Amino acid sequence: MKKNLFKVLIFILPFIFMKNVYAASATIGVSSSANQVIVGKNVTVYVTVSSSSALGSWEYTLNYDNSVFKLVSSDVELHYASYASNDKTKSVTYKYNFTALKSGKGKFYIDSSGVVGWDEKMMNVSDGSKTVGAITYAEYQASLSSNNNLSSLSIEGYELTPEFNKDTLEYDAKVSENETKIKINAITEDKRASITGDGEIDVTPGNNNVVITVIAENGAEKTYKINIEVIDKNPIYVTVDSTEYTIVKLASNLTKPESFVETTATIDGFEIPAFYNEVLSFTLVGLKDGAGNVSLFIYENGKYYRYIELTSGNITIYPKDISIELKDYQKGKCVIQNHKIDCLSLNNDNRYKVINGINVETNEEGLYLYDTKDNTFIKYDHSHIDTLYDKLKMITYVALLFGTTTLISLVTVIIVLSKNGKNKKNKPETILDEDKPTKVKVKNIEKPKKKNNKKDHPEIKE
Repeated sequence: MKKNLFKVLIFILPFIFMKNVYAASATIGVSSSANQVIVGKNVTVYVTVSSSSALGSWEYTLNYDNSVFKLVSSDVELHYASYASNDKTKSVTYKYNFTALKSGKGKFYIDSSGVVGWDEKMMNVSDGSKTVGAITYAEYQASLSSNNNLSSLSIEGYELTPEFNKDTLEYDAKVSENETKIKINAITEDKRASITGDGEIDVTPGNNNVVITVIAENGAEKTYKINIEVIDKNPIYVTVDSTEYTIVKLASNLTKPESFVETTATIDGFEIPAFYNEVLSFTLVGLKDGAGNVSLFIYENGKYYRYIELTSGNITIYPKDISIELKDYQKGKCVIQNHKIDCLSLNNDNRYKVINGINVETNEEGLYLYDTKDNTFIKYDHSHIDTLYDKLKMITYVALLFGTTTLISLVTVIIVLSKNGKNKKNKPETILDEDKPTKVKVKNIEKPKKKNNKKDHPEIKE
């Protein structure tokens, strides 16, 4: 009996011990920022120690396939041990950054792990792993889908002509004249492809061109075009600068400029939506071209002039043709706020342009200096420039006169000095030397006649 009881205790005690030691469980999981990475690029691997109970301390080793990946940076070492500062810690995460070295698959996994709870009892640990693929850029491009087809295309409430086919790229549709918005439904054949141009679309009377673009996963694009005609039973056609337009009859299809008020104009017996500016006495109507683009035009005595606004800060300018000429400025065309207008500039590279225009708020017409870099306008007064030019011209004339006079005087002085130099060379010069006895030239004195009697004049020698 004693022997049998001892054997039973030996068999049961380890299980009782294990139950007491492994009171809770923990997981050391491995995850990554991407399942696949291009060779030469980085991937981040996360190691997370977690438990439903409070953590006390932990230790692990992160192993990986170093033939496919290389460690470049990390929060902590690959073999790491730490502990909790309070009984609230139930999860900690560490980051490791790896670079893909070559094409293939690399496994990241936990080894030599151990976790102790805040109650100082060993936890039962489950070690995690993560496999990440690495491919070359060429392999990546080849793996992307090139499918940019639509599987269906329709206009809600209306029919397309011809019937939809993924290989047919252009369609026609006619909608009611009361329609201002239509809804286009489009679905891609490949879920990885994306679409632009579908959904709710604004339409105006006449022709409206809608383009639906499908972009495949690899970037390849395909466009489907729908020519939508909003039926206008009595269209009004006008021609401006050799382009045919139709007059827009619905106010909802027009955008009112800020300095104008809504009004109407009667054209060909139809009441047309319009905008009016009392300061300028401008009446604007909308005209639509064959491509469906709507623009505002000044309507005056049956004629139409394109209306353009250039805005900067509190200034709104209606540009006009330039008839004036400025010194050193060249007349040409320049693009300002997407509008091509007349302008004057010193050269093509100069950031400042001079335009002629009317201030919409004050009706003041004149020249404005436009800064293409800052997109600002200031009033330009060329009379000051002319005055400055006249002053510069006068200063130039005075400088030339002064320079000429100075040059003549200088030449005269040089000539006079040159002549004096020659005269001095022709005259004998007497040099007095204090160290040598002075030679005095004395006139020839007639010698006294000799007398035979030398005795009478002993002081005179022959």
